[in-house]
Amino acid sequence: MNTGIPSFDFPSLLENERRRRQIEERKSGGVEPLPGKRTSRRRPILLHCHFRAFPILLIWIAALIRLATAAEPPAVETAPWENVSDEFFKQIGVYDLTALHQRRCVGMAVAPTGEIFIMASEGHGVCVSKDHGETWSVVPGSNVTGRCMTGFSFSMAYPYAGRLAFFCIDGTGGLTLDGGAHWRPFGKLLRMLEYADVDWRTNDPQTIFGLLHEPYYTVLSTNGGQQWRQIYLETENPKDSKGALNLRYGVLDATTLLRAHGDRPGIDVSTDAGQTWTGVAQFQVVGQRPVHYGKKVYWSTTEGVVVSGNGRDWTLTGRGPENAIYGPYFGNREQDFMMVAQKGFFITHDGGQTWQEAAPAFFAPDGFKKGATLNGAFSCFGWDATNNILYTAGRGGSVYRLKLQR
Repeated sequence: MNTGIPSFDFPSLLENERRRRQIEERKSGGVEPLPGKRTSRRRPILLHCHFRAFPILLIWIAALIRLATAAEPPAVETAPWENVSDEFFKQIGVYDLTALHQRRCVGMAVAPTGEIFIMASEGHGVCVSKDHGETWSVVPGSNVTGRCMTGFSFSMAYPYAGRLAFFCIDGTGGLTLDGGAHWRPFGKLLRMLEYADVDWRTNDPQTIFGLLHEPYYTVLSTNGGQQWRQIYLETENPKDSKGALNLRYGVLDATTLLRAHGDRPGIDVSTDAGQTWTGVAQFQVVGQRPVHYGKKVYWSTTEGVVVSGNGRDWTLTGRGPENAIYGPYFGNREQDFMMVAQKGFFITHDGGQTWQEAAPAFFAPDGFKKGATLNGAFSCFGWDATNNILYTAGRGGSVYRLKLQR
């Protein structure tokens, strides 16, 4: 059996090493006797043995290291991903719609306690599974419609207590404050929202700040999303608005807005509803919006995850995972969260100080478009921290589940 460890003829190696040292010592005036000759001068036996055995010792150590490495378990989870949604999508008639981007799952958010919320088109709106995708149901009377454009088209308040919002295009989107039992649709403006952020510091948030979809207008609501105001009406060009996709927006509280730039380093803060901005940090932000845990906000950057409690002072939680696009997805503690990068799924249990690769990268194979994009489009992810399950869904595709080792 090939163990991956090289085979060595140790007696031959030992004899060759002895002869080589005899020759070297003769040339350098050493005292090692030639065969058949004696000398009255002797080396200390222990020192003599130490130097002659040293190369052999190194070979043994190298072989043992390779054996130990070969015996180590794989660093990441290799179990298969499971499709957990197709039967449900067939039941409600969205499995094989002609328009690929409107089929099956068109938005997803996973609570750390295990609930999976998804958006379905054809007027079904919010659907939910409370048993890890084994069964699904359409939430009755939610009145929340549309489809999510990106993996940032939802916002969840952590620690999770049932507060969640979906931001959708060609529909309403909406939020729940009681774990999905009741939903409040947003008021409509044009095609509605590409993504947005919410003031989760309040129990019933009123301030919502985000970006409309085609044209990409910056909008602000101060009454819980019932009305929207385009705050840069005079400067945003409807014929050339894609430049706004390079902006990342966030909300700290009812009077403090956040902004970052996708094409250059910088985090800005505004206390006058976005009329003026002050630069406060030089991190290169990746995530389209920050993530809220209590009164803190976390944001993914090219260096790792940064955190702030006041919007002005930002601290890097730790190095890596670098260039992670999606997250953080928090668990049941602030120290536990998951990030998704091009290379895989990464989890920390010490607030971002160290990371473990939980699984290699996986993007839903049947999505409208595949892969990770810098603006987070087309792919959704989630982490059920209570049961240690990863989820992914591509827009227009199915929901996939990966059970990690517990």
